[in-house]
Order: sequence, then structure tokens, then C-alpha cells
Amino acid sequence: MSPPRFPPLFLFIVFLLPLGAREIGPGSPGKNGDDSGWDIDSLFDAPPEDSALPEDENNPEPEEEARTGSLAGALRQSGFSLDASFYAYGGITPGWSEAPWFWSREEEKYSHVVGIIMNGSLGLDFQISDILRIKNSFGYRFPGFEFRIQEFFLDYNLRDIIFFRAGKYTHNWGISTNYPFTNLLSRLPPGNSGGDSYVAKANIPIGIGGLELLALTRDGFIADPSAPAIREIGFGGKYNLAFRRADIDLGVYYHRTMPLRALVSVKSTIRNTEIYAEALASLRHETWDEFKGSANLGFLHDFFADKLTVNGEIFYNGEHDTFWFNPENKLQEADISPFIEGFNAACNLMYRPRPGGWGDLRFFTRCLYSLDEKTAWLVPGFSVTPFSHINVYLAVPTALGSREGTYYTQNDDTKNRPFSIVFLVSLSGSYHFGHYQ
Repeated sequence: MSPPRFPPLFLFIVFLLPLGAREIGPGSPGKNGDDSGWDIDSLFDAPPEDSALPEDENNPEPEEEARTGSLAGALRQSGFSLDASFYAYGGITPGWSEAPWFWSREEEKYSHVVGIIMNGSLGLDFQISDILRIKNSFGYRFPGFEFRIQEFFLDYNLRDIIFFRAGKYTHNWGISTNYPFTNLLSRLPPGNSGGDSYVAKANIPIGIGGLELLALTRDGFIADPSAPAIREIGFGGKYNLAFRRADIDLGVYYHRTMPLRALVSVKSTIRNTEIYAEALASLRHETWDEFKGSANLGFLHDFFADKLTVNGEIFYNGEHDTFWFNPENKLQEADISPFIEGFNAACNLMYRPRPGGWGDLRFFTRCLYSLDEKTAWLVPGFSVTPFSHINVYLAVPTALGSREGTYYTQNDDTKNRPFSIVFLVSLSGSYHFGHYQ
């Protein structure tokens, strides 16, 4: 049986329908970014920022944070905090091999997968003085008895002029959660598996904004982990202007194995509507030719007293055969996946019949569509919280359109089945203890 065909006009109309509403509005602030793809909530958030800092009355106001970076608010008082979390999930996914289990990539042929995974983490955050902070966190997983260092970094305040952070942690640029093409720190050259990031950065407050300078490498770059070479390190900088009506970022990042890339992003709220636009310029630095450009335009809004959240985006990818690092989340391992060349559209919908009510029932639909390939990835589903700490998910990821399109071919299923059914039950909880003086 031939695969279902998805007429491009239909998806384009679906994408534009929300634009006909009289009001379009802002998104909620970003969360920790652990959930991407399957957790629909994360689709409506900003990309994850640096690790969360102690929450206390001495943290700066948003305007001050935009000016000084998040480090200034953390380095105020001595003390420590302890954070612990637990996450376990299990379920079944018959059909398509787009399975959420970390061993699924090793399976070449199957019609269903049943699995269960348990994750835990333990973090210690030491505020040694008003200028020095050290944080480390450890994670472990079963089965497999995997133990890893999730974060290990220090913050240092140099006379409230320069704020340093260095160590192992994840740092992000960009706005879009559908096509994070401006997250230059995660753009890896083909053939590298990615790996943990090691970052050294300095934030310098300047006027209504601030300058960020950084050096970054990953263990996927390092030929000899005990002696990384300078040529394996990427260097970049980003300048932020936090105007009252708009937040603007200008950035550039260079690594010898990648094109020289520069970005500009703008985010604003207009009549309770969050609107964002990003642009990226790429230049082949070996010969200083092959200039390419990419850009997007998107919005996010809550309708009907926050019952319906809509996110729409149009993205043009002018780069060919470039890759970005898709970090690990609760439902899949880290992997490398391409942005599809040419014009793309995204539409994400989430409906909450009774926000804050029993069960926190949510219906969601995610759709990514390539106008050039005439293929789409459609994920309808729902989630419910029947009891405290327990979440139940049911989703049906489906590939539509040409079997030669990326949304089919990036799937490992040798039979190229067009859809899968994912049923997932999760149990999670966290604990925080802090003592500061």
C-alpha cells in the first residue's frame, strides 16, 4: 500500500489558521529544557538557559539579569543546596521504529518495543563566598548501571565587572524550539557523535545589555581526551541588547571544521503576543566563498483563558547537509539529525480543557512540514496526570508524504512503516534543600 500523501496546501492552511485570530500572545518562560520533542510543554518554551541558580530574594530583576547575565544574582551569599530527582518511565511502542528507548538504535527489525528505564540525579551547589560558587551534579540510570557527571562548573565574580563560568555544562543560544538553527554551540560537523560540552565563558555587562565571550569543545571533538588541542576548540561571542520592547542578540561562532556562522535574533511581545525572528549567515572560511543564509519567523499565544496554546513558525534553511546536535532527553538518546533544506513550517497546538484542574488533561498536536520535500511529521496525542507524580502519555508519530522525504528516511525502521504508537507511563519526583547565610 502506498504511503499517505499530504497535499502541501492543506498543511500550509493548517499552519496559517491561527494567524487569523485577532490576538496572538506570548509564551511562558523557558523551563529546564529536559523535555524536547515528545513533551509538548517544552515546545512552547524558550531554549534552556544555564543551570538554575538559587532562588532567593537577592536574585536580580529580569532587567538586571538581561544586563549582567544570570551569574550576578547567584553570587551574593554563602551556603549550599542539595537537589535530588528521580524519573522512571516505561511503556510500549508498536509499529514505526522511532522508539524512545535508548537501545532502539541497535535493533534493525522489530514491530514493537517494551521497555522501562529509571533515572536519578544528585546535585550539590556550594556558594563558597560572594564571588565564588561551585556546582556539581551526578546522574545514574538503570538498566545498564550508567553513572555520569551531568554538571561540574564554577562561577567567579570579578568585582562585578566580569562574571566567569567554566566547566562541564550545557549552554544554549537561539530562540526556536522547532528549528534551533541559531543554537550555534550545538552545531556539530558530520561524523562526530557530539558528547559532553566543556565551556569557559565571560559575561560583561555593558549599558542596557551585555557581552558574552566563550570557548567551547565537546568530547566528540577531542582526539585525545587527556590532551585536547587548540584546533578542537570553538570560539564565539554574543552581544545582547535588552530594550523595553524587544530583546536582540547578535552572535558569531567559529570552529575550524564548520562554516563561520553569525546570527541575529529578535524577540518581542506585542499585545500579549510573543513574536520572534532569527537569521543566520554561513560562510566557508577555507576559501571565503559559498555564502548561505537561513531565517525564521514565529509566534506563540494562549487563547481562551490559557486553554489553547498555539505556536507557529516558518523557517527557511539555506544550508545543505549541515547537522545539529540533538541532546538527550527523557524519551530518546542524543543523536545527530539534519535540518531539511528549503522552506519548512511548524505548528504546535496544546489544549487544556480545565487548566489546573484534576488530572491536568492535555491534548496536543505537533506538525513539522517541509514544503520542498512535501513531507511532514505529525504527532497527535494526549497526556494526563491521574495521580500525584504519575503522568500517562499516548502519542502517534506519523510520517506523511513521500517515502524519499527526510521524515521517512531518518527513521531506522527497515520496513519504512509510516507511523508508530507510543504509550508511556512515568513516575517522577524531586527534592530541594538549601541553607544560606
